[in-house]
Amino acid sequence: MSATAGAARTATPALSPATRRVAWIVSAIFFIEQLDATIIAPALPAMGADLGTDAITLSAAITAYLLGLTVLIPMSGRLAERFGDKAVFTAAIGAFLVSSAACGFAQDAGVLIGLRFVQGLAGALMAPVGRLIVLRAAATHELVEAMALVILLAMIAPMVGPFLGGLLTTYLGWRWIFWINIPLCLGALYLVRRFLPSTAGSRDVRFDVAGATLTGLGFAGLVYGLVVLGERHGGDGGLSTAWFALAAGLVLLAAYGWYARRVAAPVLALGLLRVRSFRDAMAGGSVFRIAVGGVPFLLPLTLQQGYGYSPLAAGLVVLVPAIGGFSMKFFSTRLLRRLGYRTGLLLHGVFAAACLALAGALSPRDALIVYVLALFGFGWARSLQMNAYGTLAYADVEKPRLASATSFFLSIQNLTVALGVALAAVLLRVLEQVPGVDVLHSHLWTYLLLSAAALASALMCLAMPAAAGAHLLAGNKTRS
Repeated sequence: MSATAGAARTATPALSPATRRVAWIVSAIFFIEQLDATIIAPALPAMGADLGTDAITLSAAITAYLLGLTVLIPMSGRLAERFGDKAVFTAAIGAFLVSSAACGFAQDAGVLIGLRFVQGLAGALMAPVGRLIVLRAAATHELVEAMALVILLAMIAPMVGPFLGGLLTTYLGWRWIFWINIPLCLGALYLVRRFLPSTAGSRDVRFDVAGATLTGLGFAGLVYGLVVLGERHGGDGGLSTAWFALAAGLVLLAAYGWYARRVAAPVLALGLLRVRSFRDAMAGGSVFRIAVGGVPFLLPLTLQQGYGYSPLAAGLVVLVPAIGGFSMKFFSTRLLRRLGYRTGLLLHGVFAAACLALAGALSPRDALIVYVLALFGFGWARSLQMNAYGTLAYADVEKPRLASATSFFLSIQNLTVALGVALAAVLLRVLEQVPGVDVLHSHLWTYLLLSAAALASALMCLAMPAAAGAHLLAGNKTRS
């Protein structure tokens, strides 16, 4: 009997009430952070009219938030170790609350864009530190199910964002997109203070300022360059800026790679890549996130530009993958225990690719039921992939290295999601310039190319060991 098959037959205890409570609280806070990445998209025209500018200029508010999310993540693990994870988590939520309220009161586009960057900085600490709290609270046999809960609402948020943004803008005004965070963050602060466990900080922890500078600016250069490259209004000047930012980002990250091998405790521990399960999860998960990261932006755009849907109607359709992702929550742990990581990731990666291609090829006006089923299936498979990669990464990481692994994993996760958004935009931009290609065909080919990338991520799983992550699925109560 194989290790994977044995794992599937092992009786596994359910999550303890304490672990389940911690996972749900952190998941709810992740929902708030991820929601703000997409919620303003349908509100940009109304925001531009109110602030005396246009939607194109205000698209920088999305870029600023992505930049903020990227810059501080490499430092998150060290900050949690130095000041205590619960203290840093609480401070990040408080900063997110204040910056959100300030965004709602902004009277100038430049001020709003700057505040969105601050909001992103706060969000950058919320995700990795919250995940670290769950990793420390959960027993080994609880890790898969606990992390499924943690990422559940975070995966749904980008899909819900456009719908909620359109709803709030239509009935209450665009400023409520930011003000809605006030009661959400106040509730989150109460739950964190009341229920989450805390780990004391250590004054012995040292900050790698040089490494943090190189990685922060390097990631910022890549994200900024990719976003500008995907903007169809940038012109030659915008393209030059994009390529310069990309080149600068790559040079800075290459410099960090040289630097990290020469210091004892770099901010991103590249030595973690010697851990096979961590390396496999980083590689396959990165390709998958690049393939699907732009779907929450691409889908409403296709429905509005290609089929004439209103922002509110498009937002309702975008909820379908979110429903699929939520329903997977009840099956992901059992499926992984039955199939194992390698087979589970392979099959669901192929299924996600097929559903994405089908959604791009179908017209919602001509085959609505099949179209909705394809979107549901995509959300279903995407949910398992995110959970599986997110737990496999920590399968063989020792407890003392969890903070470093979390910072590393989430830094690359945010970067690859931003790359997915930019890749979708770049593909649309290039394809729309091909003679004889109309809007619908440019979107179709974009879906097909992204589907091919998702398929490639699935095939990468064939290189994994058959028993990869088996001890996470076997109900073991200790980690060797």
